[in-house]
Amino acid sequence: MVNNMMKAAVLNEFGTLLEIKQVPIPQPGPNEVLVKLIACGICHTDLHAARGDWRIKPVLPLILGHEGIGRIVEFGQNVSFEKYNLKLDELIGIQFLQGTCLECEFCLNGRETLCNSKVTTGQTKNGAFAEYALINADFVIKLPDGLDPLNAAPLYCGGVSMYKALKVSQAGPNDWISIVGVGGLGSLGIRYAKIMGFRVIGIVAEKDQAAVDLAREMGADEVYDGPSDQHSNFIKEKTNGGVQAALVTIPLVSAYEQALQSLKQGGRLVMIGIPIDNLAISIGVCIARQIEIVGTLVGTRTDLKETLDIAQKYDIKCKVQTCQLEQVNDILNDMRNYRLTGRMVIDFTGNSK
Repeated sequence: MVNNMMKAAVLNEFGTLLEIKQVPIPQPGPNEVLVKLIACGICHTDLHAARGDWRIKPVLPLILGHEGIGRIVEFGQNVSFEKYNLKLDELIGIQFLQGTCLECEFCLNGRETLCNSKVTTGQTKNGAFAEYALINADFVIKLPDGLDPLNAAPLYCGGVSMYKALKVSQAGPNDWISIVGVGGLGSLGIRYAKIMGFRVIGIVAEKDQAAVDLAREMGADEVYDGPSDQHSNFIKEKTNGGVQAALVTIPLVSAYEQALQSLKQGGRLVMIGIPIDNLAISIGVCIARQIEIVGTLVGTRTDLKETLDIAQKYDIKCKVQTCQLEQVNDILNDMRNYRLTGRMVIDFTGNSK
């Protein structure tokens, strides 16, 4: 390339602002694809990474971002059309999971997100808060025709995370489920849940009218915006006993405690949001009521393809607002203080609003 530099938001130290700076455009390795970004969603996981919340911390400096969509501009030497069916200028995603060993028991039985050798974008490898990014050719998922990159970027993490969580919930058609937290993740979860035939209760912050409106816009059958320590009572009353599954998207232990209490006998708690603190549970209650608790982490390549195919078929549109890369620190601060509704997406075309 003539100009070998790009603009990126770089995390140099945990708990500090990302630095917007010029860095070299990465060169694709033998099995990699170089992408010129059009859009990248900003995920709550990016905030956790920036603060250094994880027990195993990424190596710095690091470029965050794992909900990217862009056009292919260069191939590594081993990436051929015959092997990967990829062409220059095609629209593809830069998702969270972009590498595994492909050989362990988890990779071979459809649970590649459990691979101990997984490569994760914006965690173990530089991500898409930049004008260019790399992705492993084995993990390239094309953007289906008709989906807008700016609108669809959150599907590459938020969308697939919620779709996989709904599958993991093991709820059936016409079952009541709750989605606790109706932001970027939860709003998408409601939309997919309705397509899958569930009855949905959205749980939002007290008197948060914007979140109430978003939940209803996405199809929620019921919405609760009362005191946070009473949402389980509301659910039991509305469902005559409790939900079959409660999906918690927000990183608050108190939300998990209420979600556990809201389950019917034999119900399942699905953990998505990651609090820093631990959850205390009554083992006796879980045994007596046969409650199941399960965690879920994004999804496999198959899950992501299904997520995108459903979005194309049912015209799923994320509730997004766009911004410039230079605004990423302001967005992370708003996210930290729960001031956002829907998903923020970085617009690399310069047309944000």
